[in-house]
Amino acid sequence: MPAGFLLLPDASDRSFARLQRKVRLLALRRLLSHPLDGLPAPLGAALANLRRILVPMARRRTGALLSTIALPDVIARLLVLERGLGAADALLAGAATDLIAALPPSALSEAILWEHPVPAIAAPTRGVAVSFTPAATAMLADPSGVSFALANGQKWALGAPPPPGVTVTAAYHRLHPQLARLHLATVDTNPLSMDEEHPDKSGNAIDLGGRPVADWTAALGEALALIAQTLPEWWQELSVSAERLIPVGYAPEMHLSASYQEAPGVAYLTLHPSVLTLAEAVIHEIQHSRLNTLMWLDPTLENGRSTWTRSPVRPDLRPLSGVLLAVHAFTPVAAMHQRMMAMNHPLAEGPHFQRRRREVWENNDRGLAVLLEQGRPTKVGQRLLKDMQRLHQETCEQSDQLTQ
Repeated sequence: MPAGFLLLPDASDRSFARLQRKVRLLALRRLLSHPLDGLPAPLGAALANLRRILVPMARRRTGALLSTIALPDVIARLLVLERGLGAADALLAGAATDLIAALPPSALSEAILWEHPVPAIAAPTRGVAVSFTPAATAMLADPSGVSFALANGQKWALGAPPPPGVTVTAAYHRLHPQLARLHLATVDTNPLSMDEEHPDKSGNAIDLGGRPVADWTAALGEALALIAQTLPEWWQELSVSAERLIPVGYAPEMHLSASYQEAPGVAYLTLHPSVLTLAEAVIHEIQHSRLNTLMWLDPTLENGRSTWTRSPVRPDLRPLSGVLLAVHAFTPVAAMHQRMMAMNHPLAEGPHFQRRRREVWENNDRGLAVLLEQGRPTKVGQRLLKDMQRLHQETCEQSDQLTQ
């Protein structure tokens, strides 16, 4: 199958990594340059001290700093602030403290002292989330680790047994041994998680649906294994494009999922008994994340927000950019279906799979027709549409040959 831009990349394709780096730099710039005027004085002073340390770090240890900026708890808050969608003080304080807690000790040329209240931190690199009641009064990061000044005057080091008033929760659960950064998370710091556009949903509150975490990790592990088996090209980029899956309920009769442009690499999804359905959802939402990364830098369609039309996969009217997101998400899903047929995969047997395969392909076909008829793509958008067409046509031809 043709590789395609942000579709099925070959091993030498660094397109997404370059886009990703630019968006992380955009978030870092927001942290380093957001006006401190108007912020509470203690917060402004804490941020000024942090910037004094981060500026030289950005020059000397760029990779380590950008890798930490990429953590969802940091980058989502900074990109929400970049959009002007939330209160600057809360967003900057949350992003800063989670960044400090996650910086690798080797990146620190000097200790970072944060003298401002810390009600909670997310520490996904350690697998935990921590909350303080009342809030810690300060935190310190140095090569020996991270510690906090508690409201009662005591000090506590992250990783030590928690004293009263400190709650440590195992909140991040590995899903595959080859995907070190990807976790199922039962804590969410995305400021936009309850903002919802889909007519069948009302936000994305964390909900295990009455199922233990082990059920979620087992089911998602099977879905990831199916993707690795059928779309190795897509899979090899998953280690850098996916950060976190967040549970939002159990729905055996239907499947719902969501993602946000401001939260790269994060997907919200319901648990479903079908491995195939979960695999489709992971591909679908991570494809959204990849295209949303591009859209921070290039709109892809000049009329993506201004022209509205019927969506091939949604009951409501959508802007053309929404149709582009849908087709871009499901073109690799169609490729997975085709590969499953070619390898006589057990899950590809029976009329249900054939109906689903045909449904996805026909939706892609209708969506592409709308985009080609109504869209005004940028130069990058032209490349994207061309590669989507090529993959779509290849999927159609190979599937037709197999069913003749």
